[in-house]
Amino acid sequence: MAQITAINNDDDLAAAVARVDELFKANPDILTAGADNPEYKELNAIADLVIAYEDLHCPMDEPSPAARVQGSMDALGLTEEALIPAIGSREGVDLVLAGRREVTPAMAAALYELLGIEVRDLLPQGAGAAATLNAGRV
Repeated sequence: MAQITAINNDDDLAAAVARVDELFKANPDILTAGADNPEYKELNAIADLVIAYEDLHCPMDEPSPAARVQGSMDALGLTEEALIPAIGSREGVDLVLAGRREVTPAMAAALYELLGIEVRDLLPQGAGAAATLNAGRV
């Protein structure tokens, strides 16, 4: 097991990611190796350090409602036509997916039923709790 050190900069991050790659190349089944395996323990420790460093230094923006809807559609193999009952019209689907129309509470509730996306992740920032409750989801 290699010595595990803190990740303090991008060079340390690159070295940690390279070590993770080495561990996977040496043992492709490392994730099923079990908690007693030294390489498994090393991988988990390095992964925790990488995640902590990236969370602090490389924060990612939350995906937009349009990106969430598109991603769920892709994952489920749905077409834009499948969204028409939830959004109301083909034009409305196009506008929502382009990010030019906000999702309403009623749309959010219907999209939750269709795609499984939480209502709070579809409503615009600043939408009150009352709008969420009116949509039937908390």
